Order: sequence, then C-alpha cells, then structure tokens
Amino acid sequence: MIGIIGGYGEVGHHACLTLQQYGIGPLKIGGRNPEKGKAKQSDVLPGAIWELVDVEDDESIARFIAGCDLILNCAAPSHRYSRRIAKICLQHHVNMVDAGIDNDYHSNPLETGDNIIVYAAGATPGFSGLFPVWFGQQFDKVHSLLSYYGTSGQLSKAGAEDYLEGSLHSNNVPRAAWRKGIVPNVLFRKSGVEIPFFPGEVTLFPLFDDETQLVAQRLELENGEWYAAVEGEKSIAALDSASFEYKANPKTMIEKLCFAVEMDTLGRSPYFILMVQLTGESESQEKTQTAVYEVGKIIPFCGKIAAIIVKAVLDGKLKPGLHHTASIKDIDYVMDHLEKTDSNHTIQIIDHSIEELSVEEEGTL
Repeated sequence: MIGIIGGYGEVGHHACLTLQQYGIGPLKIGGRNPEKGKAKQSDVLPGAIWELVDVEDDESIARFIAGCDLILNCAAPSHRYSRRIAKICLQHHVNMVDAGIDNDYHSNPLETGDNIIVYAAGATPGFSGLFPVWFGQQFDKVHSLLSYYGTSGQLSKAGAEDYLEGSLHSNNVPRAAWRKGIVPNVLFRKSGVEIPFFPGEVTLFPLFDDETQLVAQRLELENGEWYAAVEGEKSIAALDSASFEYKANPKTMIEKLCFAVEMDTLGRSPYFILMVQLTGESESQEKTQTAVYEVGKIIPFCGKIAAIIVKAVLDGKLKPGLHHTASIKDIDYVMDHLEKTDSNHTIQIIDHSIEELSVEEEGTL
C-alpha cells in the first residue's frame, strides 16, 4: 500500500497517475476532504481508495500511515508539514518520499534508523540538482558550472509560501558563488538580461543553497555560479520587498506575490527551463557544453519526479538514511524513467557556451 498525503492536489494527482502507470499500488489517497478527491479522481484512478487525513493532527497522520509500505507526501506548504510527517513515518517504521522540503534538514537532520526518507522530490529543489550531475557524466573532469533556471505559470498560495520560506531561509548564502568552497557576496543581480531559450528579458538573482552546495561537491567544482531567472516587473518588485514584508505580514506578502505572478504571466505559455553550462575535460581535451531542459507545465512535472523517486525507493535504489533527491547516486535510473513518462519535455546538449549561444541568437555567430 502506497499512501499519498495531499494526493488530490495538483502535484499529488499527477504523482498518482504516474504511479498507476508503473503498476505501483494499491494507492491510498489522503486529504482533509476525501470525498472531493474521490469525485475528482475516481474515473482516472479506479483502483485507488480515499481516506481522511488531517496534517495538523498527529493521530490522524498516524492512522493514515498505518498499513502503508511507503508514504508520498505532497501536502503543502511543505515547510510546515514535511518534518512533522517524516517523524511520524519514522515512529511507525515507514519509508517516505517528500515532494517538498524541510529547510532545516541539512543543519538539523533526522535519525532514520533502518528507514529511508527522501525529500525535495520535485522540480526545484530536486531535479535542478540531479540534472547538472547527470550532465557532468559527459565529462572526465568538470571545472566550472554556470546555471540558470526559470519558471512561468500560476503560483498557488502554498507554493508562494514555500518559495518565500526557502528563498529567505538562513541556508541561502547571499550572492554566493563556489570557488573551491562557498564565497559569499561576490555575485550581483543582473537586470534586463536576454538568455537563449528564455522567452524574454529576465532579471537574474544569484542563488546558493544546500542543493547548489551538494552539486558543487558532487561535481568537485572549482567554480560554480547559479542564478534564478525571473521575468515580469510585478514579480520582481514583489520579491524585492519580500525580505521585509514577509516577516512583518506573511499572509499579505504571499497574496502580493501570487497576484504579481498572475499579472505577469497573463496570456503567456507556462514553462520550466533549466540551463547548465559546464567547462571541463573529456578525453584529455578542454570542452564547454550547455545542456538545456525544457518542460511546459511545472506541476505535472513535479508529480512525475515524485513518483519516479517513489519507484526508486521501492526498487532498492537508496539505502536507509535521509536523502536529498539531488544526492541520489543512480541518476541514470531517474533520467531513464523520466524519458519514459509522457512528460512533454526536451533535452538539448549543445557544443557551445551560453555566451556563444547568445551571440548566435543575435545572428552573428
């Protein structure tokens, strides 16, 4: 029995569909209104059962977990519930995959005993950490990394809360880069930038957190720079005020960010783009390549990633312990399964730097 908490929310729903495609089950789908879930999903998930679970109630969570072989947590905002649900899973000796993240796992990890907890089983963090390490397998040695990621589409209140909690958390080192170690305050925000494959001008915000550090260590980088690419004046203005407003009035700031994203994305096609440039050595030759991963809607993609990580645990791909998704060793397993899903995505590996691609877009290369 696989229990999916928050299984009729958007991410959870797509995770359930993918698990069903894999023949994994039976599925027990939990939420505060199971009848709503059944009405939404019974036609496409005929073998599932729906059961009440209140993520604010430890006893309710424990009752739901009973009889399950593994729990997939898709309840949001994850910063409120991830650790709570994980602790109860461990008390009942049940493995767990979490589509979200507790931002304190790195500094204050859980003791898992003989069980497995995998967190950040989504697009970012999660896939955004796996993809550059997978790409790095094309090299004998990687020296430097430059990464941009961006997403466009509507933002839920829970998603906005998790985003703000993550971006303002103390594990984010301000304007940091990797120079054989973490070096803060060396990168700067860049406005009005055009990047290949992104649909318009973006503002680049330096990004450094537990996942980027993990990537730097796995690739044994000498230099690494990560940026979030944000489009839309209203979204940028909202983020500029977030560090002050969110602490003073979280609810108002969440609503402000959701409204800003909605206004900025009106009439635009949704996307998730992850672009990674690596410079290193291959067959004793210096080489630079750029890998680009593009997918339309990010929420179905998150659900598919979560389901693949569930399958990885069931297939014995992870040992007991607390694991960030970006730390999974068998990256090819994840990428191969992702290729086999119906995810509408493209992967390109290009023998040019991002700068060269920018020149090419201008028609002068």
